[in-house]
Amino acid sequence: MTLDQLRALCAVVEKGGFHAAAEALYRSQSAISIAVKNLEQELGLSLFDRKGYRPVLTPEGHVLYGKARSILSRSEDMSSIASHFARGEEPEISIALSAIAPVEQVLDVIKQISQSAPATRMSLQVENMGGTLERLQEKDVDFAIAEQFVPVEYAEQVRLTSTQMIPVISPDFPLATRYPAITLSDLEAYVQVVVRDTSRNQPKRSAGVLEGAPQWLVNDFDMKKRMILSGAGWGRMPRHRVAEELADGRLLALSGKGLDAVKIDMYLFRRTGEPMGPVGERLWQLLQQCQYQ
Repeated sequence: MTLDQLRALCAVVEKGGFHAAAEALYRSQSAISIAVKNLEQELGLSLFDRKGYRPVLTPEGHVLYGKARSILSRSEDMSSIASHFARGEEPEISIALSAIAPVEQVLDVIKQISQSAPATRMSLQVENMGGTLERLQEKDVDFAIAEQFVPVEYAEQVRLTSTQMIPVISPDFPLATRYPAITLSDLEAYVQVVVRDTSRNQPKRSAGVLEGAPQWLVNDFDMKKRMILSGAGWGRMPRHRVAEELADGRLLALSGKGLDAVKIDMYLFRRTGEPMGPVGERLWQLLQQCQYQ
């Protein structure tokens, strides 16, 4: 069985006859007839009822036509993917993204890349604190979008955006009745919900943590927000992640000495001196174009 035989079968079905199939495939009618006949002999059954003016698929032919169309489609996909790789396009591009980074415009860029380079698989992993840049340094990813705690000598960087970290509580939090006159010292006796650093081999980092206060550690900001909404504790959240809850009153933003919003710049990083393929270079350029405040 060959792809040529399957193309002949599908063309006869889709064009309505052997003559039309031959014209569509730029081949002689006899070549199409022979291809289909050889396929029938290999399969040991008739694919067409040829008694009428036009060939009609047999019940078995209906089933096998569907299979043939699927095989040809996969073959075409494989050829398309191979042609992308032959042009030097990368099989996969990976990005480590800080959990506090706004992602909407980043996702728009990834969508553009996926449309122009469908053979390249995009991998996006979310990390916390030092874990984002650690993934880049250890060559687990090609790019990182992260906050910068210390100078990064192994990578070039471009500022993309900023986010604000704000302390929030739920109206069900024990001190909520004193809102907005809650101070940092008032919170010392209450649970602060903290997202753990995902670094594996670097010293763990923390930011905005109230020393001496009880803490609950969670793996991500979704769980952190759920715990704060329940009234179980308080914590600092990226403003864009709680904008809806602040607007409808499900969360309350704290302010005052030690409780003001903190602006954090977010940067795009890639390792210095490492050549990239065409998809990676285009992604680097497009991400820089989506800089916003």
